[in-house]
Amino acid sequence: MKFLLLSVAFFWGFSVQADVDSAAMDWVQKMSSAMQELSYQGRFVYLHNGQLESMSILHVNDAQGKRERLISLNGEAREILRDNNNLTCVWPSSRQVVVDQSNQANASPIWIPEDVERLGKFYDFKLSGNDRVADHPAVIVAIDPKDEFRYGMKVWIHEKNGLLLQSQLFDEQGRASEQIMFTEIAILHYDDQKAFKVLPEIDSGYALIRSHSGEGDSQHPADANWSIEKLPQGFWIESAFRKKMMNSPDFTQQMILTDGMASVSVFIEKKSQQGLSGESSMGAVNAYGTTYKDYSITAIGEVPAKTVRQIALSMAYLN
Repeated sequence: MKFLLLSVAFFWGFSVQADVDSAAMDWVQKMSSAMQELSYQGRFVYLHNGQLESMSILHVNDAQGKRERLISLNGEAREILRDNNNLTCVWPSSRQVVVDQSNQANASPIWIPEDVERLGKFYDFKLSGNDRVADHPAVIVAIDPKDEFRYGMKVWIHEKNGLLLQSQLFDEQGRASEQIMFTEIAILHYDDQKAFKVLPEIDSGYALIRSHSGEGDSQHPADANWSIEKLPQGFWIESAFRKKMMNSPDFTQQMILTDGMASVSVFIEKKSQQGLSGESSMGAVNAYGTTYKDYSITAIGEVPAKTVRQIALSMAYLN
């Protein structure tokens, strides 16, 4: 009888834990859908590399598609607009406008996962209590890595609408190395058509750097002979391309790797004395530089030092 009771308790406990993990993943999936599909506006503070930055965000999803506007509220003035085709960055102080291919991951410090189920293979999701952020009730979900190749995170999710209210990124020692916290956020129940344009109004004094128009593409196909022999489990190559270096016939090849939450960029270019050699870090960002034949290779990302080191040293040219 004791064995039977222990068995029942064991399986009951396992079932409860499975339900808790599933519920935590459901909350993160709800957050992902809300941050992409709802229209909202708000203000948040972004703490990274020892600096505190205040930003406003306006996100609209309507018949015209998804559009987003980010404005820095302190430090150097800058504005980022993203629509279905273009990512436009404006720096009023330097009088520059840069237009490039739309990329949400680079446009905003706010993390929005795309494949929560896949993340579950490499992270543990756990409900971690309740809280209140910006006067809104929140559910806390802890996202802990299953190995040493990635960082952990906590997210505070609005109990009713699923919007992200706060997030913290933790390094290998469990220290909060990066944080986002909304001070105000509200759902929009109307379309603000005037808030978005393909390009903001600029005068002739601005220098326009149009890297990508939404139709053409200044990027070149990647050299497919480059490969990564020992990619950390769970990471995949999201994109790879080459760009011509200024005032040089040479190209820089860039590979962007991700596991759905963490990301690493690898830069490959002709060997130079300016290339990084060995490890470097700034806050949660780690980098590792090495040489391979006649090339300098640099891997950089918000991941542990071990991850960028393994990736950089695993690059190989197959021919």
